[in-house]
Amino acid sequence: MPKQSSNKTSTTAPAIQPRALNIQEAASYIGATVWFLRTLIWNRRIPYLKHGHRYAFDRLDLDRFLEAQKVPAR
Repeated sequence: MPKQSSNKTSTTAPAIQPRALNIQEAASYIGATVWFLRTLIWNRRIPYLKHGHRYAFDRLDLDRFLEAQKVPAR
């Protein structure tokens, strides 16, 4: 006996992108290495969140950091 197909359509929720990124995700997001990002933390050149021994970064802060690093065109 053949299986009857289900007429139910599965709806998947859109993927939620976290606002806070861990250090590896943040480095990838800005196109840098983890060590470069750690240097920015140690020199207090970028805002970060600290959860125990772990760091997290707000996407908005990373975007602001990138904008501030732009060299204007002539």
